[in-house]
Amino acid sequence: MSYFSYFPNVYVGEGVNNDQNYRYRLVTNLFRRVKVREDLNKFVTQFEAYSVREGDTPSSLAKRFLGDEFLDWVILICNNITDFYEQWPKTDYDLQKYVNSVYSDPNSVNHYETQEAIDGTTIITKKGIEVLESYRTVMPDGTVLSAEQSRYPVSNYEHEVFKNEVKRQIVMPTRGLADLMVDEFEDLIAYDPHPELDDVNNKKTPLSIAARFIDIAGFVTASVSRQSAATSTTTFDYGPSGQVATSGSVGVADTSSTSTTTSTTSTGTAASSTSSGTSSSTYNSGTSSSSSSSSSSSSSSSSGSSSSSGSSGSSGSSGSSGSSGGSYGGGY
Repeated sequence: MSYFSYFPNVYVGEGVNNDQNYRYRLVTNLFRRVKVREDLNKFVTQFEAYSVREGDTPSSLAKRFLGDEFLDWVILICNNITDFYEQWPKTDYDLQKYVNSVYSDPNSVNHYETQEAIDGTTIITKKGIEVLESYRTVMPDGTVLSAEQSRYPVSNYEHEVFKNEVKRQIVMPTRGLADLMVDEFEDLIAYDPHPELDDVNNKKTPLSIAARFIDIAGFVTASVSRQSAATSTTTFDYGPSGQVATSGSVGVADTSSTSTTTSTTSTGTAASSTSSGTSSSTYNSGTSSSSSSSSSSSSSSSSGSSSSSGSSGSSGSSGSSGSSGGSYGGGY
């Protein structure tokens, strides 16, 4: 039997639009996968080492060694091959095409590997270790070998040929092990007992009415609207005056000094001291006082600065060097 013939089936829901009735389509459940036990490589007598030759395919090897070309998946699973095009060794023709498509210059240097260095009968450096271009071998007596004696360049083509040769080394299961794997695979790939299974073990999950409201325009629009509302502009109530008061509208600290008017809007209530609807201002180097209605506030400044208070809230402000400032509490 072929690989996918062992896979169970599942019903996939269709017709979730508002103008359609619910219906189901029976398909093969390709999301299930079984892998070989990690300790299986301990049973060395159940495998035979094999080097893939030019023209060998999993099906041709399954026919030759296992007697059934449809058991090619057994060979692939034993070697943990999930992508045949990338993990199975390429033919010489396909390898040439691949190298030319990947590298602009197949003969340019890919990396460097060490030369074997021997001191008498002792191996100082093994051959084939990937190193940098600047690598030099140092002998036990302190002698530094030349670049050519220390490492050699490996081209892009040689690098890909080596990787392809590594892929040729696979293991072939014996027929007895293959038969055992088929039996266990059929049990493992099947569904466990479940209420959603029918009489022939096809899985069917009932569709929900909520599916009609997922991934449709109205659902997405609602999400966007909620986000927009969170970033909308906040408006404030500035009291009976109906407009924002500036710092020069209530009281003047010193008419002979040059001042800069600053208006500040606050989203909270500033720290202040309250005294029965009246406000007082204290100055160093000159005094003045101001009053406001329907609020409690106090402010302080130095060097002839002025203070002011607004209505519908309590606030406090301070200024220096001839500047004035005003602060207003929001009415929300």
